[in-house]
Amino acid sequence: MRIFIIMAHNRDEKETLERNVAGEYNTFRVYIHMMKVKRATARDVFKALNMSSPSLAILHLEKLMSIGLIRKNYGSYQIVAKKRIGLLKFFILIGRWFIPRTFFYSIFFFSMMIVFLLFSYENQTLFIPAFVALINALINFYETLSFYRVLP
Repeated sequence: MRIFIIMAHNRDEKETLERNVAGEYNTFRVYIHMMKVKRATARDVFKALNMSSPSLAILHLEKLMSIGLIRKNYGSYQIVAKKRIGLLKFFILIGRWFIPRTFFYSIFFFSMMIVFLLFSYENQTLFIPAFVALINALINFYETLSFYRVLP
């Protein structure tokens, strides 16, 4: 019974994060920028995201700070917790790059297609799996591009 209560608490916390960060476009943009650069001042965020004023950047940074995702340290803000919220569930952060998971699927299917084509001169029936792998690679690559278009 106690485990259920803890899980319900975590679900409520996740829903609150989804609503407060991922639900608001500029706050989500600031959070993504902070995940990329790790540490920035309000003016850096203002310039990088082409906001209308530095006070707008401060507003969103303070909102992220009140949630507990970033902290202020001598005038600069730094990321404290990397939470996968909103669209970030579908991305993997490698260095400063957000890479959609579907990109790895497309690479896998494309490499399968190459292997099938290399061995198809011995066995002609491997053309059909190669064609299916090509279709899957193209679909996943299209999904990768669509995820990049949606990411702020």
